[in-house]
Amino acid sequence: MNKEKIPFEFHTGLSQAFGVTKVPNGVQFSVYLSHCSKCFFKLYKKGKKTPVAVIELDEKYKMGSAYFVVVKKTAGIEDERSIWEILEQDYEYMYEADGTEFVDPYADFITGREHWGKKSAYPKRAGICLQEFDWEDDSPLRIPYSDLILYQLHVRGFTMHSSSRVKHKGTFLGLQEKISYLSDLGINGVLLLPVYEFGEITKQAVPPAVVPVEDAEETETKEEALEETKINYWGYGVKETFYFAPKAAYANNKKNPSEEFQALVKAFHKAGIEVLLDIYFLPGTNLFLMTDCLRNWVIKYHVDGFRVNQDVMPSLTLASDPILSGVKILGNYWDMGILHKAMISGQKNSLAEYNEGYMNEARKFLKSDEGMVEKMVHYFSRNSDEYSFINFIAHVNGFTLMDLVSYDIKHNEENGENNHDGTEYNYSWNCGFEGRTRKKHILNRRMVQLRNALLMLFASQGTPMLLAGDELGNTQFGNNNPYCQDNAVTWIQWSQSSLSKMLHQYTKNLIRLRKCFQVLHQEKPLRMMDYLSCGLPDLSIHGTEAWRPDFSNYSRMLGMLYYGGYVKKGKGRSVYILYNMYWEAKSFDLPDLPKGHGWKVIIDTYDNNFDETQLYEERKPDKRISRRKKMQTKLIRKTVVAPRSIVVFVED
Repeated sequence: MNKEKIPFEFHTGLSQAFGVTKVPNGVQFSVYLSHCSKCFFKLYKKGKKTPVAVIELDEKYKMGSAYFVVVKKTAGIEDERSIWEILEQDYEYMYEADGTEFVDPYADFITGREHWGKKSAYPKRAGICLQEFDWEDDSPLRIPYSDLILYQLHVRGFTMHSSSRVKHKGTFLGLQEKISYLSDLGINGVLLLPVYEFGEITKQAVPPAVVPVEDAEETETKEEALEETKINYWGYGVKETFYFAPKAAYANNKKNPSEEFQALVKAFHKAGIEVLLDIYFLPGTNLFLMTDCLRNWVIKYHVDGFRVNQDVMPSLTLASDPILSGVKILGNYWDMGILHKAMISGQKNSLAEYNEGYMNEARKFLKSDEGMVEKMVHYFSRNSDEYSFINFIAHVNGFTLMDLVSYDIKHNEENGENNHDGTEYNYSWNCGFEGRTRKKHILNRRMVQLRNALLMLFASQGTPMLLAGDELGNTQFGNNNPYCQDNAVTWIQWSQSSLSKMLHQYTKNLIRLRKCFQVLHQEKPLRMMDYLSCGLPDLSIHGTEAWRPDFSNYSRMLGMLYYGGYVKKGKGRSVYILYNMYWEAKSFDLPDLPKGHGWKVIIDTYDNNFDETQLYEERKPDKRISRRKKMQTKLIRKTVVAPRSIVVFVED
């Protein structure tokens, strides 16, 4: 051990918080260690290989299976800095148990990981973060799920491409530069792929190589196992993960990633955008660590919610924790029977279901599979008093929206796994040609399908989630599992092509449409009945004939009438959506509205018509409606919907 004199005294701790915390006149370091005979706390000077202090954690520091050490400044030390400043600026720490040194799993900062994809000569250690961030008047936004427009993105990939035109590419600061873009699009919630510290450099076994062995008499051969280095771009399933620490490689300020992430959340909140984190706990992770981790992100970083893998962290814990109450929790499923028995009620409005059920069924309907109409009535209209639903047609795992309409099969060859990785079931349709093409009729067909998919997503009850770049026509070139692609395959290309501009404006208009018409994002479940005695049900289902839904196996036609009398105290405008997923044009009846009101087309995905003048929420009744106009309204009884397209009518 280094005999350098240090300005510290070491005392028994009293607090039960793990990690590093401020205490009166000192700093407490605490760790959970079970089943070890000898353990030590080690303090390192930054840049030094050997510790300046090694404290054996004997019984006086122990409480249960946890150890608590308080470090205080030695009296008479000339350094005028506080104990907090000295430790934060000059020192790092580690623990040792039975001869094995390890990083504190509760550490807020990991050194030696500052540069993405590069092995550092500097050792990996726990840094010390004690600065208090000035949150000003920041507080939780608590946007209702029914009003939330979610956007899933990868912090590095979102701004890493040169076309992003941000100053700090691939960082939290770079993402902050794009907040105005997200606000303009209409996004008020982001779901960030893992932003906690994970080791992105991984080794993967490859088939053994046959190498010669020189011998005096003859040349023999032997098999030698090889390893290749890969990048885990997403951050899921990495063994060496530190869930409490913002990823240093995603920070522009390598010395204080925590502060940069706090500044990012604060900036998002000022723009009216919530921040949710995707956290994947490895199987076997300690339950208390997982709970403390989520609490830490809420308390220290003001995070608004999480997507958590419930196969590792129990649903009951997620739904019943008092600190997480009111925080959005996205899970694959929720067993409300169990939660009700546990008397969980205050958290139910914060829970949401995130799974691929909606995605798979919507994709089948989009590509004209049979037997889908009745299923889509369920998925388009589903809502619940118990929890919400996150709807998406593309997300991190699988095809992008553009690839969904451009490829029939996956193309994952560049992943190095002989195209065996990734799901085989994409429910995609390439519109007549596999991959990229310049054929105009194919491109036109794909654009209609893209508009159809986006319209289905934003016209569904629940919460829509858009995959970053889908509004720009982003492609991964048919790769449906680009977990190891840190390049142009996964980086968002901020193209200014006519296609991307058109798709971006269309997406922006759809989000405005959803926000303007409350019938498309109601807070309560739709009953499909006239429970207010106002003449029409809140939602009615139609086929090519009004009031006669066609749920037959061969049907691809669906009409859904959302009656405005059930929102805004009867002042909301009604919306009628006609889906024709058949490959030929179909004639549809238009159901009658109350006297004096008719239908006006606002969207036709086939011709890319979007009447932006209709984007106002409340109808403005004109008492001077002429008899002639009433008669004209009555005469509009039918419409023709082009093949594989959607038409949206609004009450006029």
